[in-house]
Amino acid sequence: MKFKCILNGCARHVRAQAEVLNGFMDRFLGQGAEPVSTILFYTNREPRDTLLGVVPTACVELVRVDRYQPETILAALQHSEDKEDKKDIGLYLFPPGVAGADLAVRWAFRRKGSSLVQVEQVAFEKGGLIAKRKAYADHVLAGFHLNRQPICIAPAKGCVERRPIKQRDHLHVIEHKPAGLNKDGFVKEYQTIPAEQTKDFEAVKLLIVGGRGLGTRQKVHQLRDMAHAMGAEFGISRPVALNAWEGMHRLIGVSGTLARPEICIAAGVSGAAAFYAGIEKSKFIIAVNIDSQARIVKAADVAVIDDYKAVMAELMKFFISATPKKASNRFTTD
Repeated sequence: MKFKCILNGCARHVRAQAEVLNGFMDRFLGQGAEPVSTILFYTNREPRDTLLGVVPTACVELVRVDRYQPETILAALQHSEDKEDKKDIGLYLFPPGVAGADLAVRWAFRRKGSSLVQVEQVAFEKGGLIAKRKAYADHVLAGFHLNRQPICIAPAKGCVERRPIKQRDHLHVIEHKPAGLNKDGFVKEYQTIPAEQTKDFEAVKLLIVGGRGLGTRQKVHQLRDMAHAMGAEFGISRPVALNAWEGMHRLIGVSGTLARPEICIAAGVSGAAAFYAGIEKSKFIIAVNIDSQARIVKAADVAVIDDYKAVMAELMKFFISATPKKASNRFTTD
């Protein structure tokens, strides 16, 4: 089965996308599948040569857009696939995350194919593909037989290890320049607001996460400021994001970032499966919660059943006394 990869070069972490797809290809698509090319959408924000260095296939099809917009990306996909006779593409591999899942489903509908997102595993069968994803609150791994081509899938975050992209001696580059691609369509007005820059959650030593149990936006911001004073990075659970108490760029879990800190302190977090997937690879998890029956309490290495304000206040005192210069450098799992 021939397949293509899709990369969203409009996103900040395009290299991470590419390394996940590369790992997925290496683990599941080594036999029974033939890579044709990678379709890479990009803006002028990233240098072209930098983007070419993250392509996981020997051929890349470039499409420049003014900004990321699903309708624009789908129109560009339609143009690139209709330009030549490429009806034999049986599989499209989209990047993990909300944007990749959105495009996978919509592209399958337009091409009268089949789709599945948050895919954990795939295996080829005669006439199609068996794709597996978690179901029933992540308690089972369900298999789906996809046989209507093209098959469009988006891997689940964390389903494979990221595999670095090897530099190629030769990369075949095709540029698509479809006319009228960047027309706004139904969008009449838009505004770009730069997001606050955060560290890579996979590389931080200490991560403090606030949940709905904090109660208000003000208390979320207080915990955020406290985390920064301790030299920690700050994340949030999905209910906090949906209440607009803090920006989506801090979201931890399946819908956001999968973090791998040395230590994670979860304050006021219930511990739903989708959230826990975002911190389960932490070396050490501390839960602070007034509910002794919360799921996060049972999953944590250490649980403190108390009001988070009292606990965090004591932690602040410890950090100030133990590390007068830079707390984060002294906080270890030893």
